[in-house]
Amino acid sequence: MQEIIHKKEVERDVAEVRELMHVMLNGDTYTSLQAIKALGTVGAPAVGPLMRALNAVDSDARWVVAMALARVGNDAVEPLIGVVRTADDGITNPAAWALAEIGDPQAVDPLVAVLQDNHRSESCRALIAAALLKLGDPAGIARVQEAFDLLGEEFADLAMVAYEGT
Repeated sequence: MQEIIHKKEVERDVAEVRELMHVMLNGDTYTSLQAIKALGTVGAPAVGPLMRALNAVDSDARWVVAMALARVGNDAVEPLIGVVRTADDGITNPAAWALAEIGDPQAVDPLVAVLQDNHRSESCRALIAAALLKLGDPAGIARVQEAFDLLGEEFADLAMVAYEGT
């Protein structure tokens, strides 16, 4: 009996997440923000579908998905870290922003690795620097300062613009 009840709850959660994601991605701004808030309330059951959407939707929609993942919070941290480690810059950027919004210190080391990756674009690395500054971890801030020293004033300015915008 418990299995049947649990299965029905899971089915209800999946249907609710699907509907909220549709509204989030297709509604007007106000309705989309309401759906993002509701997805945050759903929590862990929303993480898988949101992560699939992060990898599948267009660039603008990724930022909307990242907002929902940030609202989900800690349940989204590990999947977001996985994206930061492996995805291209277009997906890494909103994932890093979401990690900074969540504020979990687990994100510091993976973000530092991306900051130090010379194969990443300057804009991606600047967004990563902004995320590390927002997280406020002393080790992360030290790596950002090293990047500023190494990459120069133009990079530091770009990172600070990103930081101020978050």
